[in-house]
Amino acid sequence: MAELELRELRKTYRSRGRPAVDAVRGIDLGLRSGELLGLLGPSGCGKSTTLRMIAGLETVTGGDILVSGASVVDRPAQSRNIGVAFENYALYPPLSVAENLAFGLKARGRGKRGDVARKVAEIAERVDLTEILQARPAGLSSGQKQRVALARALVREPDVLLLDEPLSHLDAAQRDTTRRELKRIQRDLGHTTILVTHDQEEALSLADRIAVMKDGVIQQLGTPYEVYDSPANVFVADFVGEPAINLLPGISAGDGHARLSETVSFALPVKVAEGREIVVGIRPEDLRLTGEGGIPARVSAHEPLLESGIATLALAGVVRPLVVLTDPEVRLARDERVRVAADPGLTHVFDAETGDSLR
Repeated sequence: MAELELRELRKTYRSRGRPAVDAVRGIDLGLRSGELLGLLGPSGCGKSTTLRMIAGLETVTGGDILVSGASVVDRPAQSRNIGVAFENYALYPPLSVAENLAFGLKARGRGKRGDVARKVAEIAERVDLTEILQARPAGLSSGQKQRVALARALVREPDVLLLDEPLSHLDAAQRDTTRRELKRIQRDLGHTTILVTHDQEEALSLADRIAVMKDGVIQQLGTPYEVYDSPANVFVADFVGEPAINLLPGISAGDGHARLSETVSFALPVKVAEGREIVVGIRPEDLRLTGEGGIPARVSAHEPLLESGIATLALAGVVRPLVVLTDPEVRLARDERVRVAADPGLTHVFDAETGDSLR
């Protein structure tokens, strides 16, 4: 399969009488052959614009797009051999599933009728569509429509596969099932793939690497473990993780501790100059309730969720609450007094002004 490289890729939207909008601001990115990269970020961060430029559906303001070392910026979309599965499925209602899958091949003159039928049958079997090939989109479930859209992108044997929010319209059960199927299919066929999503669980479970985007810029690029365990800045730490990370403003005491209030301090993983304003980041699962020792806290709320619980604690003099993931057997009452502790090795520390990690 092909390698994909983006070099200083930029997209600026200009409209008469309005200021220019920089949707994508100079992205440098390389994908190995067969790799699945997750483009993760909130709405409006530029991830779908990036995908559309790769597909040839948006003009490029600056930079280059290379597939197997060759630039495709000047090629029209139909000649790039890039498969796209859209968020809204984009199926043809009057056509059967088989006709939807074959449409692109026939339109581009890709093979004789027998070859097209064979390709359709092969991909339908891989994506579990064989029994509904004669059905029309109106009679399909959301999960089936999503598989048809994916199969239509795969049947052309693309050099690069682009998935735009592929699971966003599915319910929780369908999303879990389809996510596992999608990962199996991508691994089996080995397509170089970009997955655009705002869903961190989707990106973390599917991607070999993740590029976290904000305001048209990649904030961090790394494996799911790197992005989760070593976030580059406050934005990445806050965006990736459920429940969300605790971000607590404080002042470095200069002795390896952060002072959050007159009576509350946390040990830091690194020495920080005394008096420096910082933000301490601790994930809820990295906190523990202790019978003795630790920091005194008051329970504001406790949500038992069967597999675990979520406790919201108030610390003396600290404005922001502290969220702790508890064991399933723990039961806490409102205003109950507890003690909480954190492992310094799992604690993050960020500069309060820049937001950058100081680890």
